[in-house]
Amino acid sequence: MGYEVAEIFSKYIEKFKYEDLDKNTLFNSKKFLLDTIGVAIAGSTGAKLDNLKNVVKNWSYGSECSVFGSKELFSRDAATLLNAYQIHCLEYDCIHEGAIVHPMAAILSSMLSYCQIKSKDQNPINGKEFLMSMILGVDIAAYLGVCSKGELRFFRPATASGFGSVAALSKIEKFTSLQINNALGIMYSQTSGNMQSHVEGVPILGLQVGFNAKSALASVDLTIAGFPGPRRVFNGEHGYFKLIENNQFDIFEIKENLGKKWMINELAHKPYPSGRLTHGLVHAIRELKTKYKIDMDDISSIDCLVPPGVFKLVSRPIVDNLTTNYAKLCASFVGASYINHNHLNIETFTEDNYLKNERTHHIAKKIIIKKNDKLNEKVLTPQLFVIELKNHKKIKIILNDVFGHPNVPLSEKEYIEKFKYCCSYSTTPIEKNKIQEIIDFIFDLEKKNDIVNLFEIIQQKTKA
Repeated sequence: MGYEVAEIFSKYIEKFKYEDLDKNTLFNSKKFLLDTIGVAIAGSTGAKLDNLKNVVKNWSYGSECSVFGSKELFSRDAATLLNAYQIHCLEYDCIHEGAIVHPMAAILSSMLSYCQIKSKDQNPINGKEFLMSMILGVDIAAYLGVCSKGELRFFRPATASGFGSVAALSKIEKFTSLQINNALGIMYSQTSGNMQSHVEGVPILGLQVGFNAKSALASVDLTIAGFPGPRRVFNGEHGYFKLIENNQFDIFEIKENLGKKWMINELAHKPYPSGRLTHGLVHAIRELKTKYKIDMDDISSIDCLVPPGVFKLVSRPIVDNLTTNYAKLCASFVGASYINHNHLNIETFTEDNYLKNERTHHIAKKIIIKKNDKLNEKVLTPQLFVIELKNHKKIKIILNDVFGHPNVPLSEKEYIEKFKYCCSYSTTPIEKNKIQEIIDFIFDLEKKNDIVNLFEIIQQKTKA
């Protein structure tokens, strides 16, 4: 091919400067940092989290690093795993739709733990360094996803994001391009993340992101210790693209746009704590209510014609004994819940009175998900919804972008309200009158001398 992606990435990361970034990119990086921290705080109530904490305590020793929503300190690796799991376990974290990657979970969790150790060693990471490294990490994870052209074979929020974490940590360490290439190669030796957990709807899905975030730390440690890694990490004969992406890739985007188009500007908010690919249906139902003024009781059926990738991931049938993780990835349940309750929040997917609601299940059986074979496996839109009313009238809604996408963004009020809601849902809820301090810190981050002070604010302002 003539281009080694690992070498391209490594040289890009080494040469990148904070001054290369524009104001809009910096603003968006803060906006999604705020969103991710909020989701992490809410994720302190995630499934099996107490069990997970007990397990990771036996894996490693130390108490240097913080976990969102907890007063307890953990080892660096344990805190990274826990925070990554908390960010992703609620299915509430931001996504790059073109890449089908949730980059921030792995990247932010590894960065924050790493920065806490740096701060304790009297080498704090300032806000500018942090933002620059985070943006680079998102770039690497998202570009890997964008240039992968086949169907989703592995869980890309874990696989691609691990390399994003390595990129961010490598920038913090000011690695040379050779060191970065080695770190990416070592990461490849540890990359994991399968789709079976997604299909079955089990909590281990989010934990796979944590495994890769923790592996990124090991990759940097080993690089500092002088370990070499394979050089042709991505497009080698046994490289990432061939193994993970079935050799279906095109690096045009990398060659043409790396360093010109920052992927953090293309992230989408999740307005609801469910699989992103369920949100198109909710968007359509919102339009029925707001634009068409349709009474939900007048709906007879909803036919959803969606791209193959959407169909594959969220068309699963409604079942009697819904689990939390299964429900979040079942489009018919998500849509029916919104029709029935006029909202979707964390409780929708955790409490039996929602999961087992008879009316919701009845409505869900009227929602039919169909595959549009004319569309590419990789695209998430357009989505067509045909709503038949009881009077036999039909309404068609076509979505080219789904609410939360940069083209249909959450307003400032909406993403701030989401953050506040997440804070209130923490196991140690942040006092309402102090939440603004966290918001102000994040949006003024480039002036901060130590990113770790953010944790101190969160911990100090929580109820005992």
